[in-house]
Amino acid sequence: MTSQRAILRALRRITTLIAVLGLAYLVLRFDLVRLPSDRCSPVTRFAPGDRLVVDGRPSRLGRGDAVLVMTRSGRIELTLVEAVREEDGALWCEPDARDCPGLSSADAGWIDRRAVQGRVLLTWDY
Repeated sequence: MTSQRAILRALRRITTLIAVLGLAYLVLRFDLVRLPSDRCSPVTRFAPGDRLVVDGRPSRLGRGDAVLVMTRSGRIELTLVEAVREEDGALWCEPDARDCPGLSSADAGWIDRRAVQGRVLLTWDY
């Protein structure tokens, strides 16, 4: 009976450790961002005030991905990936909302992949 209790105690500890490590991974990798409700969204699929789940370490980026990019001035901008340059992974990005200004590669040029702060995975309105 004692060995069964010891095994159960060890299994509980292992399960707790795995749960804590899993939660730590989720917290460190993903972020919850809310778009400002007092400004327009440069990406039409998102509305002002929407909450975004952002992958802070995306492994791949491709055409159509919504990304958060750190500009040279230190602001974080929401924009869409239009193309990825094969040689160095630089991105060509354009917002798709005509009436809302946003980060555009037409003005900024190719964007260094290291400037990407995350890729939007999910969204919901609040």
